[in-house]
Formats: sequence, structure tokens, C-alpha cells
Amino acid sequence: MMQKEARPWSCDSFAVAATHTLSGATLLGKNSDRPARESQPLHRYGARSGAGRLRLAYVEIDDVSETVPHVGSSPYWCWGHEMGVNAHGVAIGNEALFTRDWARAVQAEQDGHPQSVGILGMELLRLALERSDSARSAVQIITNLVEQYGQWGAGVVGTGRAEGAYDNSYLIADATEIWVVETTGKHWVTRRADGPSCSISNEPTIRTDWEGNSEGLRDHLVDRGWWTAGEPIDFASAVADPGTPLQVSHLRLQRSRQMLHHAATSGRVGFSEARSVLADHYEDTFLNGPTFNPIRPD
Repeated sequence: MMQKEARPWSCDSFAVAATHTLSGATLLGKNSDRPARESQPLHRYGARSGAGRLRLAYVEIDDVSETVPHVGSSPYWCWGHEMGVNAHGVAIGNEALFTRDWARAVQAEQDGHPQSVGILGMELLRLALERSDSARSAVQIITNLVEQYGQWGAGVVGTGRAEGAYDNSYLIADATEIWVVETTGKHWVTRRADGPSCSISNEPTIRTDWEGNSEGLRDHLVDRGWWTAGEPIDFASAVADPGTPLQVSHLRLQRSRQMLHHAATSGRVGFSEARSVLADHYEDTFLNGPTFNPIRPD
């Protein structure tokens, strides 16, 4: 019997505030765990004008009268981006989240009950780059679109929705602010990072310290039996799918936080320090990580 290929679980993004970098500019970095044979070219996109309607992978939405020029890195088959930065200095990276809402939708599709399709996470990222002039405005654009359209659809080429769908989190930065947006279905929470750096991976990280939330979030969680009425909402605890392993993503998240904290408190973070976080494989730790070998499953 052929063993089913395991889904890669760890994809990481981080940002370092401009006040803690050598250059005095905000740094954003991201590793991508897309399929190994899926090319991800980097392109520059000029402003697009004309409004009208914009056809995405699953839905059609209103376009804007003029978009913001940007640079984006996209899987070859996808209109959206895994990461990018626009002409206003808004930079965004996204991560897959596997939530209870996602797990319910997967089960429903497998049982023959197709779910309402929405905007892919990578498309939401590009739409925010095309329409925002600050990190705060990008947060508002993504959350409004998530609440209106949802995000159900295959984000992996050649798969059905049940196999290739996921919810999303976003790390959004500009010259002065860093924000985290975490979603579950059509619901979301947001938090502004207040430290020298911020990291996210393939797990929810916002607990009770969220600053904004979708309308009806509390009722949604209570009605599903995922939270107790009257208690402060711990978003990560409430929405994380208990059937999805988080060991690898949690190790990557904590290692990224550790390395960035050390770099920021030892001086200011430069390009080489940021790159070392992305290139790290637990060398010189108790895990005794190996030099990277692309044929190994780790």
C-alpha cells in the first residue's frame, strides 16, 4: 500500500520593527513550504486602473479604480501572492492555519456537502497590497473581505477543496507598525505587535490579547461548543483544530522568536541576522539539527 504523502506543517513569517534594525527600516522575512516542484517567481506589477469586476479563482468581486504598484512572489498557477511589498512600503506574508472551522468544512465536503467558496488566502494578500497605503489599511481590507466572502478553496495546485483548503494568518508591516491577523472561516481577530519583533507560523498565536474581532465571533464559538459563554475568549485555544499536529510549527515559531529576541537584545537586526533565522535548522541546539538536505523529510 502506498503511504499517503504527509502535508508539510511549518511555514514561517517574521517582522522586525524599524527601531531595532541596522538600516532603520522594517524587515519582513518569510519561508514558504509550498510543494517542492512548484515554482514561485517574483514579479513587479504596475498600477492597474479601470475598476469593473475582478475574477479570482472561485469568486468575482468589485475591483478598485486604481491599484498600488507592488512586488509579489506567487506560485506559478496562482493570481495571489505568498508574500509581497507595495509602493507604500506595506509588506505582507501569510501562513496556513488549520482550524476547527476548516476541519468541519473538510468533513462536510468529504460527506458530499459542498461548502460556499471564497477568496484564497494568497488572493487576499495580493488584494491588500493592491489597495492599501498602510499596515492598518491592509488589516481592514483583509478582514472586510474575509467577513464578506470567506476563504474556502483549494490553495494547492491539482487538489480538491477538501485536500487543498486552509484558513490563513497574516503578518502585515509598514515603516511604523506590525500587525497580525488570524482567521477562522469568515471570522477573525487582530493584534498589533508591541515588541521589537513578531513571528507567526502554522498555528494561531493570538490568545486573549486581540484588539479587533469579527462581528459575531463570540456567538460563533459558543454556538459551536468551542468556548464557554461569559469567559474571555482565548482565540488560539478555541479555534485550533485538535486533529492537526502542531509540533513542527511550534518548534519553528519558538526558534524564530528565540533567535530574533537574541539578535534584537544584542544589538540591532541586520539582513544577515534576518537571513539566519530563515536558514536555521536547529544547528547548535539540543535538537542537533542537520545541514539542510532537500531529500530528507525534515
